[in-house]
Amino acid sequence: MNRHAGKQHLSIWHWPARFGLVVLALAVLALPFYAATEYYLYGKYMSTQVQPPTVRVDAREAASWSEAASSLPATAAPVVLAYHDIGYGSSDYTVTPAAFDAQLTALEKAGYRSLTSDEFVAYLQGEPAPPRSVYITFDDGPNGLWVYGDRILARHHMHGAVYLITGRVDDRPYYLSWNEIARMQASGRWDFQDHTNNLHRRAVVDAAGHRASALANRLWLARQHRQETRAEYETRVENDLKLSFDAFSTHGLPAPKLFAFPFSEATERANIPSHDQILQEILNRKFVATMTNVSSFKLPASRRAAAARQVRRLEVVKSSTTASVLTNVVRWTQVAPRASAPLAQPQLWTLDSGTPGLGAFTGAGPYPDESSPVHYMSASYRALSSVDWNNYEVDARVSNLKDATNQAAVQVRDGSETPVAASLSQAYLTVSVSGKQKAIKRLPVASSHMLRIVVRSSGTQIWVDGTLRVTLPTTGKPANRTGGIALRAGINKPGVSWPRFASLRVTDIADGPRAVTGSQQSVGDAALLAEDAAWVSSPDVKAPLQITRSELSPQGRTLSAYGAYQPDATARWSNYILHGTISNLTNTEVSGALWVRVGSPLAISVRVYRDHLDVYSGNADNQALVATRRLTDAPAHQVTISVTGENTLITVDTSTTVSLLAKGETGGVGFSAYRGLTRWSWPTVQKLDVTAITGTG
Repeated sequence: MNRHAGKQHLSIWHWPARFGLVVLALAVLALPFYAATEYYLYGKYMSTQVQPPTVRVDAREAASWSEAASSLPATAAPVVLAYHDIGYGSSDYTVTPAAFDAQLTALEKAGYRSLTSDEFVAYLQGEPAPPRSVYITFDDGPNGLWVYGDRILARHHMHGAVYLITGRVDDRPYYLSWNEIARMQASGRWDFQDHTNNLHRRAVVDAAGHRASALANRLWLARQHRQETRAEYETRVENDLKLSFDAFSTHGLPAPKLFAFPFSEATERANIPSHDQILQEILNRKFVATMTNVSSFKLPASRRAAAARQVRRLEVVKSSTTASVLTNVVRWTQVAPRASAPLAQPQLWTLDSGTPGLGAFTGAGPYPDESSPVHYMSASYRALSSVDWNNYEVDARVSNLKDATNQAAVQVRDGSETPVAASLSQAYLTVSVSGKQKAIKRLPVASSHMLRIVVRSSGTQIWVDGTLRVTLPTTGKPANRTGGIALRAGINKPGVSWPRFASLRVTDIADGPRAVTGSQQSVGDAALLAEDAAWVSSPDVKAPLQITRSELSPQGRTLSAYGAYQPDATARWSNYILHGTISNLTNTEVSGALWVRVGSPLAISVRVYRDHLDVYSGNADNQALVATRRLTDAPAHQVTISVTGENTLITVDTSTTVSLLAKGETGGVGFSAYRGLTRWSWPTVQKLDVTAITGTG
């Protein structure tokens, strides 16, 4: 019985042990296959990055890049660049790594920095324009951005935004993988926006088999022999965008705020009536703005574009040279309405197809061919950098006017929906709005007339030879009635001499007293560091600032932050002193700024770095550098700004001073912060307070 019991005991453990050994053996045999599979998948979904080429920059070329932007404002609406792929492919849309590196080098030398999507959105939602900047976008999400582009962005401390076709992610080898996207997101150099889930394609849109954008058109339903209904189209687009948002969420990405049209076909709706804004309405419900590379209305990044919620981008392709990219960025950068001698800047004018050159307007020639049936020419000044122009005056002297045989015109609000043209002949002033005649005034007969046009938010006044002749109220949406200037000239028959613009000047003017709404707060009642203090970055948008009793500190994964203290309630502030200590200036690419006279046409920002001070003046969208001073290198500086109706006195560390004349501008206070990389700490402002000089606000 004992022998039997022993055998029974062995049988209990025998088979489990043998089974375990078999499992172990299978695991050992499977391990190489598992490792090989993982290695294969890693290689498939995580490409090896390529170190960017070394690009040598000629010193004279670098100096020319700096010079190209020397006259531009220090702050302005960002220029949006549209790239596709970085690499060595044969496509016209693939930019080589060397070319991309050279273009970023040129932008750096010209004083441009890059924005994150959050910073660009903040501008669109009303925050002041950032320092001179570009917003670098990439459509589709090709793998070359990870393999080649990432290292180049890192070299230049710049940021990129990828507009993903989420349904194509992991579609190798051309597109990015989710693994690569996760690494790019974690680096802080990239963020990701929307380019549809699966509507970046062409599909049949009619019975004849024509193909067009699947997003911008109703599709042809072959089985039912008809096009989609409006409701079916809307449902299809909504479902695609939902899938795209779901993909962002599933892979841990923030929900996209911006959208890029496939094929830039925002306006090429083959079978949707032009008055039907269904697509833009759908997108407006989900995104702050949409991006396109083609627009019939001038919509570079600007307040006009922000209101339209559609932004035109400057496309960069393989054939784009470094010089052409920089030249176009400079031409697109928004500027204030100021030009003392625009007729001496032929490079800033856009001529129509029949105009041989700017000399045709100034008397230098050449002139249009007399055999041509067209005896008319026109030219626009800063066509893409003046879209937000308002509150300016144009003075022009027109000479060589002949008896009813030639005429010349100045058009203001050029590029808007309501351009105003004032045309002069020897004896008449003719005024038109949007091409429709509004007034004709008889003038003393003369071969030369002095024309003055005053453009304000409220209306347009036209003076001839010192006498007010026509007053026109503004019409249309405010954002659609801003714009620059253009010249026109014409002759009535061949052989007649052309009129001549003897002088031309544009002057920035204030828009008169600002309307003040809501209850006003006195300086004495202000509590800048109260926990419930109302700091906003734009109307009705809370500023990204953490407030304690001792300091303001920015929050968020952006490169810049801005907040103004109750701007509506402080619009009449004057005679006050703002004091604060800007700290945590960890390196020379980190800065903090105190603002005064916020809301006025001549707001002042005092930006402090570790080793120097920059002072800027201008409105929120267009500030110019007016002073710079060296400071003792330190991680913190005390700033005191005294504001009166006559001047602004700036003192840093009790020793460095700057004094600026004022013209009675009023306004409140603000704080902004900047850093070169999102992984760097934010600067903060401590002991921030404001006191009244005279005891009243």
